[in-house]
Amino acid sequence: MLNGSGMARMGPVQVRLSGVIKVDEDDKEVPAVNTPTVAEATALLDRSARVNGADGVIEVGSDYRRIAIGRGPLSTQTLIAVQAWGTAVKQAEIAAEESGAPPEPDAA
Repeated sequence: MLNGSGMARMGPVQVRLSGVIKVDEDDKEVPAVNTPTVAEATALLDRSARVNGADGVIEVGSDYRRIAIGRGPLSTQTLIAVQAWGTAVKQAEIAAEESGAPPEPDAA
């Protein structure tokens, strides 16, 4: 991730992933590859920012929730919901060139 110095903020970026945990006949969770993780959400956050012209994301935060949902009489399934958010940034010199404004002088 980036530290934000020498960067121009482009704006907020956010992603949300969700998936249902599968269970067997005995209501035991079955491992699955379609259950999202915080690492996947933050990687997708960075990718979506870069696709839109950013150099990276700063001030990243995330939220991971397990939500019980009804599956049938006396039985539940678990929904996994993962969100990640941050601020897309671009190098200040590149952002200034693209906007046509002169770059800010470096403070010594």
